[in-house]
Amino acid sequence: MSRNILLGLTAIAILVSCRRDPDLPDLPGTKTQFKATIVNPADVFPESTFGMPSLPIDNPFTVEGIYLGRMLFYDPILSFDSTISCGSCHSQKNAFADSKPFSSGIYGFGTTRNSSSLINLAYSKKFFWDARQNSLRELVFEPIQAHNEMAMTLPVLSQKLAKIPRYVAYFDKAFGSQPNIFDMSKALELFLMTLVSKNSRYDDFFPGKFSLLNNAEKRGALLFNGLVNFDASTGLTSGADCFHCHGGALAQQNNPNMGGIANNGLDANFIDKGYGGITNRAMDRGTFKTPTLLNIAVSGPYMHDGRFTTLEQVINHYSDNVQFQSATLNPMMSAHSNQQLKLSAEQKTDLKAFLLTMTDTVFLSNPAYGNPFKK
Repeated sequence: MSRNILLGLTAIAILVSCRRDPDLPDLPGTKTQFKATIVNPADVFPESTFGMPSLPIDNPFTVEGIYLGRMLFYDPILSFDSTISCGSCHSQKNAFADSKPFSSGIYGFGTTRNSSSLINLAYSKKFFWDARQNSLRELVFEPIQAHNEMAMTLPVLSQKLAKIPRYVAYFDKAFGSQPNIFDMSKALELFLMTLVSKNSRYDDFFPGKFSLLNNAEKRGALLFNGLVNFDASTGLTSGADCFHCHGGALAQQNNPNMGGIANNGLDANFIDKGYGGITNRAMDRGTFKTPTLLNIAVSGPYMHDGRFTTLEQVINHYSDNVQFQSATLNPMMSAHSNQQLKLSAEQKTDLKAFLLTMTDTVFLSNPAYGNPFKK
């Protein structure tokens, strides 16, 4: 590297590091002796509906830890130029997804995959579209350090946090520590685990209270949960077999070996190898983590590359455009005799009606999940 280039990069680094952070209000709380307020996980997770997830034993739920994580989630100081926060790409009104196919990082750099919804993550075993991470605590470091997202270095971030009074106070309240990267990841883990969507009409319906649905929704539910069975006279099927990958109370298969990581027939040839790019195994090429369908009406655009903008397009794909020649197609889809479902117009309308019952307006407007820096 030439001396002039080195001097130029140094000057940019000094300029950015000295840039003033955005004016953010200090939150109440002064430094006190460490004594966090324990939160019962049963108050966070609906055990009767979803069951109790496996929680980290070294990171108990506390009021202070969750709130610290919420502050960090919405604070742009986690990015190198203090312009991008986690909440910039994961909006609550979009079920903590991004409404654009690809998110924008610092200096206008773009991501290469759609920012997926952050819902009921405590129940997941794998994270990111390519399932490359196994824990939320490790997950949070990736966007913070990614050059096209927040592009922050951890030593610089640690120094920035230590200079802000509210973080000196809240790290002490939550963990009895000075601001540090390890406890930062634990706080973000706590907040992300509290993002539990449990109040949609689908939650009231599951596993089969049909009296809560109108006629179109009932037909859609039967289609969603029915096995593919082509009628000899009409050529139509009475089932779409959605439930194998998107069934259960979570509307998501979380077992990686049972459809939790799958190729859903989007492409015959793969530009993005997905999980196969992580494992380097031919059998994993073009496979991706199966997302939840909860709040699907507001979390578009859809698929790992955001190629579909509407639910109608998604339904049309599964009905009419599955690429059966795709080498790693999920066996539960190839089991349909490589025959397109060819759903009728009414069936597509009914299926969408059922999917709309999965919208949780309580979750989407819950102030406990909102930006604490906005009044």
